[in-house]
Amino acid sequence: MYEELRTHILPQLIPPNAKVLVAVSGGPDSMALSHILWRYVQEERLQRITLVLTHVHHGVRKESDDEVHLVQSMAEQWGLPYIVHRFDAKEYAKTRGQSFQEASREWRYARWKEDMREEGCTLLATAHHLGDQAETILYRLLRGSGTAGLAGIYPTKDSIIRPLLAFAKADILNYCARAALPYALDRSNEEPVYIRNRIRLELLPQLENDYNPRIQEALGRMGELLRWDEDYLARQVEEAWKHYQLSGPRGMSGLSRKVFSEPAAILSRLLRRAAMLTTHEPRGLGFTYVAQIMGSQGRVGWRQDLPGMTVKISEEGIWFNCAAPPFGRPDDSVNRHDQQSSDLDLSEIALNLGRWSEIPSLNLEVGLLGEWNPSSPNGTVDKPENKVGIFGRDLLDRFADRLVCRTRRRGDKMWLQGVGHKSVKKIFQEEHISAEERNALPLIAAGTEVLWIPGVRQSGLCRPDQNAERVYCVLKSRAAGANGF
Repeated sequence: MYEELRTHILPQLIPPNAKVLVAVSGGPDSMALSHILWRYVQEERLQRITLVLTHVHHGVRKESDDEVHLVQSMAEQWGLPYIVHRFDAKEYAKTRGQSFQEASREWRYARWKEDMREEGCTLLATAHHLGDQAETILYRLLRGSGTAGLAGIYPTKDSIIRPLLAFAKADILNYCARAALPYALDRSNEEPVYIRNRIRLELLPQLENDYNPRIQEALGRMGELLRWDEDYLARQVEEAWKHYQLSGPRGMSGLSRKVFSEPAAILSRLLRRAAMLTTHEPRGLGFTYVAQIMGSQGRVGWRQDLPGMTVKISEEGIWFNCAAPPFGRPDDSVNRHDQQSSDLDLSEIALNLGRWSEIPSLNLEVGLLGEWNPSSPNGTVDKPENKVGIFGRDLLDRFADRLVCRTRRRGDKMWLQGVGHKSVKKIFQEEHISAEERNALPLIAAGTEVLWIPGVRQSGLCRPDQNAERVYCVLKSRAAGANGF
């Protein structure tokens, strides 16, 4: 196992001079991975690869303290730097309205992303193995996933590498035994209370006993074949997109009607991509809606309202339009003269201390103020759309002239205390805000760093210390007071 990794797998996954963050739970999989990478670094010193270990204490099982000690002892023995995080996983899941497993995974990956940034790591290594791959593919099969989902876990994607993905659990346990590696066992993994646990504990053993004793290898091979297909289709879709794409106003995506001549495998992906660009939902449209559009066969005049958008077909092409006009973009009822006469680019309103700016499309004003008195004539907050965000004064120094009021964009994220960065899309999902509402909600941002979504959530980056000077970002009805401050 190690020789195959050292010779064929690790050189492809880890380039020279890389700094790798290794996620270590203390279980046999991550302990084996850590030891394998440590050995590789020692034997391939000319590659100048360095490691940092990271461990998460979920605050649930009493054995968790022993696992922290195990990881710390191992790291110190091997001379590796390590990070230990502690958080209340159950409370976090409760506040997010998510399952324990989903919430914990979300927190871990957000924290690891922050670790990579702080430690200067270029890669994150996780210990997913062949059993995890088979479990994932079966889980997605039961949910009706397409080929992209059935391709399973990728050995490398973005900055994450999974060196053990082709190896079975038995291989990993054998490695631990031969290397005399200590490890902890999480007994909660043996409880069939989650669907993934039931797949691993009940469905996979039944398939092995009754149908194919090498089902995990078969599923892993299927996933690899589908990844090949997906890589090829992705290239074909990219070329087709360049050929069929139509330019439209902001908030609208279009494709030539000739796109309907494409085979279903390409057409469906192009439709999903156009929908994603319109609604900014990475998962795009579900199968039912895609089939509905394909069933139109490009007929001129066809129109359908779908989640977050309207789809209509003209002589020129098929158009995907936001269900609600993007914030700051005047709708069709505003004439061209009115648009040109405005001295503000309402798609992105710069915020300056002591100044109010109008948002005509929403009948609101936004101001960044050194003082704020709700009882003053300009401080009326008796309407539900009026919101006040309280920032630390150092916010202005930190983000200088980049602070703006706008609507969401692709790549928007917010930093949350104890969590790390989370996509704005995920925050909207947690708050059960519809796609239509998302497109019209103003937010305060600096680049892709979102600092405040009025009435929804505020970033931990701008919360003032107890004795710090404060700045007030105010969003209020235009009828509430004068324009100046």
